[in-house]
Formats: sequence, structure tokens, C-alpha cells
Amino acid sequence: MFVQTPSKNKKKGISGGQPAKNKRKNFLIKGFNTDGSAPKYGRRVKTDPTSKISKLPAFTPWKIVLAVFLIGICGIIYISHVFNTQQTLKEVNQLENEYNKALRIYQENRLAYERLTGPKVIYQKARELGFENAGPADQIIYIRTDKE
Repeated sequence: MFVQTPSKNKKKGISGGQPAKNKRKNFLIKGFNTDGSAPKYGRRVKTDPTSKISKLPAFTPWKIVLAVFLIGICGIIYISHVFNTQQTLKEVNQLENEYNKALRIYQENRLAYERLTGPKVIYQKARELGFENAGPADQIIYIRTDKE
């Protein structure tokens, strides 16, 4: 419990130990008392011991219960978010594995197709059918017609 200090009416100014000339008589600013005493700024000063008005504590039980309840709800939401994130991660990993498997099968089939339709296979089949290699593709082919 704090006790209010007595006020001194004869305060000296900052410079030279002289009393302040422009001293305001009425303090209308929040935190100052009108009798010129020091500001309280939220200190609990009991002025009258027989006063029936008692100040309530800053943390009432219902505020504590409400705060604990809200913290509990936030905790439950966080834990459910973590579980949902883990489930989503499992699904993403499963889909990634399926994609990699499908990509591997596609690449194997494409390689087999390229082997079947590649230039080497085409040239081999052309030789088997009796075609001859014409050499580089720079040559111009003239077609003769016997009808003339």
C-alpha cells in the first residue's frame, strides 16, 4: 500500500533556485490533482481508511477463466491445424510418388517408341526392302518422264 506524500507549496524552479514564475494554479491535466500535490498515475492511494469504496483487483476470476478458455480454444485449433497439415503432406507425397511412377512408365514407353521409329531402324528396313541410300539431302532429284 502506498501513502500519499505531503505536497510542498514552495517549489524552486530549474534555473538558479528561484521559484517558478509561470506556475499554473489549477492543474487541469489528467494525472494532476487540483490541490497541487504530485500526480498519482494509477498508484493505489488510500486516502480515507474508513472509505467503503474498495477497488476491484485488475484480474478478476471471470477474466482469468475467459483467458484460459480462449487460450484452450486457440490450442485446439492449432493442434487440429497441425494434424490437417500432416494429412495433407501425406497426400501430397502419395500423389508425388504416383506422378513419378507414371512419368517413369511414360519415359520407358517413349524410349521404346523412339527405338522403333528412330533413323537407324528406318534405314535398316529401307535397305531390306531394296532402297539405296541417296547420300546427303543436298542433292536435287530430277524426275524423268518418258512420255515426252
